[in-house]
Amino acid sequence: MKKILYTIWVGLTIISCTSDFDKYNADPYALTNDLKKADWLYIKSAFPQMQQSVYYNNSGGNWEFQIAQNLNADIFSGYLTPPTAFNNDRNNANYFMMEGWNEYAFGMYNNNIMKPWFNVKAQTLDKGEALETYAVALILKIAGMHKSTDLYGPIIYSQYGKGGTTTPYDSQEAIYTQFFEELDEAVKYLNEYLLTTNKEDLEYLKGVDLIYDGNVKKWLKWANSLRLRLAIRVSKVNPTLAKQQAEKALDSQYGGVIDSNSDNVLVPTTNMGHPLIVLANDYTDTRMSADMESILTGLNDPRLSEYFSKATDEDVNIKNKYKGIRQGINLVSKDLRVKYSTLGSRYDISRRNITPVILMTAAEVYFLRAEGVLRGWSSMGDTAENLYRKGVETSMEQWDVSGASTYLADDTSKPADYTDPKNTRYNAPAASQVTVKWNDSASNEEKLEKIITQKWIAMFPDGAEAWAEFRRTGYPKLLPIEENYSSGEIDSNIRIRRLSFPQNEETGSNKSEVLKAVSFLKGKDSPGTRLWWDTGGSNF
Repeated sequence: MKKILYTIWVGLTIISCTSDFDKYNADPYALTNDLKKADWLYIKSAFPQMQQSVYYNNSGGNWEFQIAQNLNADIFSGYLTPPTAFNNDRNNANYFMMEGWNEYAFGMYNNNIMKPWFNVKAQTLDKGEALETYAVALILKIAGMHKSTDLYGPIIYSQYGKGGTTTPYDSQEAIYTQFFEELDEAVKYLNEYLLTTNKEDLEYLKGVDLIYDGNVKKWLKWANSLRLRLAIRVSKVNPTLAKQQAEKALDSQYGGVIDSNSDNVLVPTTNMGHPLIVLANDYTDTRMSADMESILTGLNDPRLSEYFSKATDEDVNIKNKYKGIRQGINLVSKDLRVKYSTLGSRYDISRRNITPVILMTAAEVYFLRAEGVLRGWSSMGDTAENLYRKGVETSMEQWDVSGASTYLADDTSKPADYTDPKNTRYNAPAASQVTVKWNDSASNEEKLEKIITQKWIAMFPDGAEAWAEFRRTGYPKLLPIEENYSSGEIDSNIRIRRLSFPQNEETGSNKSEVLKAVSFLKGKDSPGTRLWWDTGGSNF
């Protein structure tokens, strides 16, 4: 790292200055001519890399996304299940944890999020230049690294890139505290840019920013929406901090939150392709889960046909019906259930380079606000019921389906019992009796189950976020794990809570710091150990 920084320093010192240097150097929201010439090409490449890597899709390898998310969070969230009997039917799906799969996300986030952010910082913030450009990189860093800490708990964060033979980890509590401080910083720089330049576009990110093409106001909305997401995440472990941050997120002076589908955080797949589409169609390694079948079919959800397609299995009890695979069953062979429901038409292989990756939506934000009302937070902007209804309506608008009013009025439909015609041993009664229609006289716990169940449906297919919310709240209620090969590491009733630290960290040159990191956990370095914000206590 020192050699890299020295090389950058030498390169910058030999570039001749122009007569405009002093003027531009005095303006923190402009790039010097030197920086434009010497470093902008590198900075330009950093943003697509970071944006694509929040969803593990920068290289276009697809298998990387498969092992980093699809074979852990997508399963653990209750969204998707593999039909494939990986590792002789002993793998993450039945809690035989695969080290080679579970370590990948750790390194990917360091290499594809932290490294480009660090180098953008060196060329912007550290020079007092182009602070609005740095602000966008900072938001992207938080968007990626909160997923990393929500997988592992303690990670390398504040000390990244500071040299030394070893690098300390931060506790998750310290990391979340820094997230909020960094969001303050990013929002400050972007708002100052608006006031100073009277421009709504980031000149240097036009054509580079895949998400918003440099639109400052939209970046502010995402930053504030991220703040709200993180505030809700810590609401049980630190309710005072959560309330403070949530109310700041909704304070209009900071730019507001995402409240329209036109502001959704979407990453185009034109160049790299959508990895989930490849896994479902080319690899045929991911299918509808039994939980999705139970909840979507039971509630008569209009989004069902957008999310999934009907099974093509010739069994008369399956063909032309929606059929999911239960987590943790003995699959025996891929052929047995590969013709169960795959993804819907929006995720057909023909749309590999058309369907965008979804990072955050207006629907999610409405559900976050609805929960905030339940927790007594002011400034959420409406009643819990209205925000809940708006979340459902906005999600259906996003997926271009009708029937929201009928759906929201349904107080009788409930998740369906699950049956598996291939083996009746795996039949199971529905895990929940939740209905869609809001009941204002219900308890906060009952209201929360409705909110989180609908948020879980709306956030599909982001398994990382859905799994985090399941761990925090226990909702939606999911079908029991059928087989558990964790040798006692994971309680089947409590389910998996995190990924263990990579073995190459535990045995490598940084092993002394990993041992210290374990002390930040609530127990041993185990997939059964809860994270800091995962209290295991009541929701209220």
